[in-house]
Amino acid sequence: MSVCSFESINDLTLESAKKSLRTYCQNGESGLTQYDNYYRTYRETAKADIRLLALLELVRYGGWNMNRNGQCAHIINEIKIGSITLNELERFWEVVDTLPNITLRDLPNTSREDIKQIELSFDVIRKKLRGWHPSADSLCFLTKVILMFNWGQAPAFDTRIREVLKVRNNLTSKDLIIALTEIGTWIRNFESKYGVRLDKLATEEMYMHANMKLLSPLPLGRSFDMLVYFNNGKLKGSN
Repeated sequence: MSVCSFESINDLTLESAKKSLRTYCQNGESGLTQYDNYYRTYRETAKADIRLLALLELVRYGGWNMNRNGQCAHIINEIKIGSITLNELERFWEVVDTLPNITLRDLPNTSREDIKQIELSFDVIRKKLRGWHPSADSLCFLTKVILMFNWGQAPAFDTRIREVLKVRNNLTSKDLIIALTEIGTWIRNFESKYGVRLDKLATEEMYMHANMKLLSPLPLGRSFDMLVYFNNGKLKGSN
């Protein structure tokens, strides 16, 4: 049974897709800069505690609107007072960083073993997040904060994405994998129809219309996220 509905974006043409990406680039310059700076710096070089502190401060105050239930503030404080230890954070990031390096477009053809590994990793990550704050294992927090910023293959399943794809907000890890696989299939079909690569297209639009030369190519999950952000000109939700 399908998890996502693509009815609202199935009629995207190449030109309307470019327009949607262009609108995002023209309206989301600070978000692009913040994402790129984190993905290319803290994600790769920072110590485990600094890496999470920097991420939580970014999504709390940087226009990403991720502190509605106090998750970020609480976890930040727990790290600072030592209740969440450096060793615990190192083990957490090890799980995140060993997620298989599989793009969204490749998920539909991925082996059952790799799919199961991703699902189990999601379960471990969510369990740890839930232990830090009861709202931190939500679908939105998991995808928007941890996976999109660190794995790159998940769009942010916040209000706007869920509205576009008609996705409920309480997906299990197994259903999240199904959703990502369905998105991967949609991307493959779009790319085949128009002879483009979505991540390359998003990167080119970012260069041309936001005057930026950042990640190349932009991670595919983030590219899809940008594609649907301003779809129909009204999808601007947060959590």
